Amino acid sequence: MAMMHPRVAHNYLKDGYYPTDDKTLVGISHLLFVPPGHYRAIDPCCGEGHALRFLRDQFLHPMHCYGVELDKNRAAIAKTQLDNVLNVNTFDCIVSANSMSFLFLNPPYGDVVTDHLGKTEKGMNRLEVQFTRRCLGMLKREGVIALVIPFTSLQPAFCSYLARSIGDIRVYSAATDRFKQVVVIGVRRDMTGEQHRLTREQHQRLLVTIGSGENIAPPLPEQPITCYRLPVIPNTPCRFEVIQPDKTLLNQVFTEHKGLWHRFDSLFMQASHYAMPRPLRKLSPWHLSLALAAGQISGHVVSNDGQHHLLVKGGTKKVQRTTKSADENTLITTKIDQFVPTIRAIDITPGDNFGNIVVIQ
Repeated sequence: MAMMHPRVAHNYLKDGYYPTDDKTLVGISHLLFVPPGHYRAIDPCCGEGHALRFLRDQFLHPMHCYGVELDKNRAAIAKTQLDNVLNVNTFDCIVSANSMSFLFLNPPYGDVVTDHLGKTEKGMNRLEVQFTRRCLGMLKREGVIALVIPFTSLQPAFCSYLARSIGDIRVYSAATDRFKQVVVIGVRRDMTGEQHRLTREQHQRLLVTIGSGENIAPPLPEQPITCYRLPVIPNTPCRFEVIQPDKTLLNQVFTEHKGLWHRFDSLFMQASHYAMPRPLRKLSPWHLSLALAAGQISGHVVSNDGQHHLLVKGGTKKVQRTTKSADENTLITTKIDQFVPTIRAIDITPGDNFGNIVVIQ
């Protein structure tokens, strides 16, 4: 899991929240084409939910919007803007793979403090890089990503990763130069094959030259040019849930669902829902022991004369019996699995034997 340096985390959580400006969002919307159909979009760092809500309002066709936000107050506001919002760290939730048509990502910027990065990942220890790697799998193949990052984040290792993972890459300057941001937009594709080598090299060169300052990304379009068509998503449920809930979330879930006790009868007393037919003949001791071991006869049992009361519980356990035999000069060991019924009873008859435990095996 990626971790923030405390100073970076404090800046991000308190004063470092900088939502994407509306002019940049308008420019991004000019690049997207949303034909009729069912769509899902996600913002894993959604803040108050403004960016995704703004983009959704630019299109004629509805789009189901998901958001993830770490700050409690901002998440509460986002829940009024988006369809589904989790108040959690993006790295502590599960979103179904290949379930989103559109990924809008304006992640926090800064160095990652972690010991999980090897030498081969040198240059990838940035928050914006780790968020991109974490979230790209949420996109459906041919789904569109709009990544808002400072142009200085486009270091060679990150550029190589983007060129391998995204096709049809374009880079534009954000409308504001507050953080020297650029918008990297493209389509999720596997670009590792030999047939994509030239395109991959061109994309990587484009990203590297912009990251180094050699080239300056052009401004976002002021009129729709619809370069990217969002893929339709099947209208089926997808996973969008927390994997490391906190006390507040646990309390909310238990308050809402009351645990499993509202289903106690169906889960723990299934035998009572069926009428047990009478046997064709009197049960033999073998039948009786088998019924007890199977749990069909359990609980409070009273003798025919009403003088003795037992609390009975039957069960079955598997044991392995070993036999050895000799055949000329060979010792043969045979292991056989056997199921052994075990019946336990507590004597609850008032008197001297009260509390005695009887085990029949």
